[in-house]
Amino acid sequence: MIYRNKPFNTLSRRRRRSRTQHVKNLIHCERHRCGGLHYDDCDSENAEAIAAGWVWTWSDVLFLGNSPDVYWNAEIITIDVARADIVENLVFEEAHAMLSQNQQEDEARMDTTPNYNAKGKVVSHTVVERTRVSYPQLGGLTYFDYIDKRLAEVMRDNPPVVTPGYRIQSGYRSGIGLQVIVEESVLTREIIDSAIRSFLAGDMPLVPK
Repeated sequence: MIYRNKPFNTLSRRRRRSRTQHVKNLIHCERHRCGGLHYDDCDSENAEAIAAGWVWTWSDVLFLGNSPDVYWNAEIITIDVARADIVENLVFEEAHAMLSQNQQEDEARMDTTPNYNAKGKVVSHTVVERTRVSYPQLGGLTYFDYIDKRLAEVMRDNPPVVTPGYRIQSGYRSGIGLQVIVEESVLTREIIDSAIRSFLAGDMPLVPK
């Protein structure tokens, strides 16, 4: 029987415990970097990235639940990132609905050119930049220029209200999916750990869909 594509919460307790133990070991091995409460692929203290002006506003982390067969696969984001995600979804849906089906398919198309090795075998493809079409229904703008314009307008004139808290994300294959919105402008290891502790203690509000 193949379990590879089954959501984590549908696996047997034995399999969930085994995978949770693996995450527990991972957190322990990386405690010098991540602090011992969670595991994060991202090196938030990378000096080169910080020097280049990188701002830490989201992170994907793993942390243990309150039982030995549960671990959480969490996206932790700042409130500004959550707000921008909402606006982007609204604006993309708006722009998409203003195009005909043929225009939608054309904008979704990706043109590539093949790259060959010395033996004449295709080994990769390079994306070819296309000349973008201007649409009368978008005020004479291209699809992406219209989206950029509307993003700026909505964020300036009607930014959505965002509530800090958590949402459960269903269907994850690795752990139980979770999104956590924190009322901060940037993330730190301490902010992430504080959010995790608040969630595990049941002190964090559920964000309505």
